[in-house]
Amino acid sequence: MSGIPVYADPGAGGGFSLPPNYKSPIGGLTTPEIQALFLYAAEGSLDQLGIGSALRSALLKLMQALPEQSRKDAYWIQQRIHIDPDSWQQEEKALPHFAAVQDSIMKLCEVQISYRNRAGLEKSLIVKPYGLVAKAGIWFLVGEGDQGAQAYRLSRIQDVKVTEGKFERPESFDLQAFWKEWVIRYEARNITNS
Repeated sequence: MSGIPVYADPGAGGGFSLPPNYKSPIGGLTTPEIQALFLYAAEGSLDQLGIGSALRSALLKLMQALPEQSRKDAYWIQQRIHIDPDSWQQEEKALPHFAAVQDSIMKLCEVQISYRNRAGLEKSLIVKPYGLVAKAGIWFLVGEGDQGAQAYRLSRIQDVKVTEGKFERPESFDLQAFWKEWVIRYEARNITNS
């Protein structure tokens, strides 16, 4: 009824199977959805996360499985829109502590960081890392420190030590909502100080 050719093989060792050359159709994807998928691959921050090549490989496989018109739509958008996520004065290429921070987020381990603020003052903090945010190629660690949830610029982290301390990430914590609010506060501070 769903259009998938399932065959039943009776007897011992039998069961249900699909024909050997059967490919599941990728139906239902609209042109805007296809365009969005292939534009998403342009995000340079995915390479820093270590998933850029996996995403490109998955999209190549998806491209081969798409109907011909959908392949043309994907190619069309790739040739007309390019997203360069790096800012003009990109200063953050080397992030030596990126992997340790990312690992601590996945394992729910507290980190002790040596952090240099905008004024150049350095201090040691214990942070419960909740997530990572990339803004125009600049990475931030979002986590709870001694003054609540904060965003710490990764390029200002001088040293990271993953501790034995485990923590529970609050289920109510919404990374995207926190980031929006943090950006509003940050921009308001900068307007006030200028």
